[in-house]
Amino acid sequence: MAKFIMFDLDGTLIDGVEDLLVAMNGLLDAHGLSAITRHDIEAMLGDGTWMLTKRAFAKRDQTPDDATLDELNIDFNNRYVETGYAYTRLYENAENVLRQLKADGWTIALASNKPEGPCKAILNKLGIAELFTVIAGGNSFEVKKPDGRFLRFVLDQMGYKPGTDDIALMVGDHANDVNSARDANVHAIAVAFEVDDTRANSLGADAVVTAYENLPEAIKSITGL
Repeated sequence: MAKFIMFDLDGTLIDGVEDLLVAMNGLLDAHGLSAITRHDIEAMLGDGTWMLTKRAFAKRDQTPDDATLDELNIDFNNRYVETGYAYTRLYENAENVLRQLKADGWTIALASNKPEGPCKAILNKLGIAELFTVIAGGNSFEVKKPDGRFLRFVLDQMGYKPGTDDIALMVGDHANDVNSARDANVHAIAVAFEVDDTRANSLGADAVVTAYENLPEAIKSITGL
């Protein structure tokens, strides 16, 4: 029996909101629009940067067409890279738990809707990239979460064999994470770190975790391992 675990990135492994906010407000300012707040942008996350850009401009009563949004999204992603992810940080005990999972025989992957390039850059900057067998972003495959085909793509890259006694879990903070796990027929754990756990408890996951040190126990409650 092999053990596979996938993690979302923003809101699950990292708090990267401040860098996203710097990049987005820079973009809005370049178009003569006023800044949005951290609270604003937190409500916009989870569906990739194109949708984030669309939602941010909608917040300022702007409705660019898709072609314009493509250009705005490229500009946003360039500005995001330029932040150097200066304010992005791991949640408390995340690294310790990841290293323990690795030591316990879990194959670990990242399954994020954020573009693959920033995902890899952030994990490298935080010194944990080597823990991940696969790092997949929203542009790594033809679909993103909540489509379960994205997770099945990641699992295939990891070496997971459906229909065997292999065990697979998805850990994330958003409905997209839980819904993609359901679609891919794998277990789901919802997390809520440094935020109210109301949303996490509403997602219908197999377990909810509010501190990283409790994740191994949640995994055990689901898998018996």
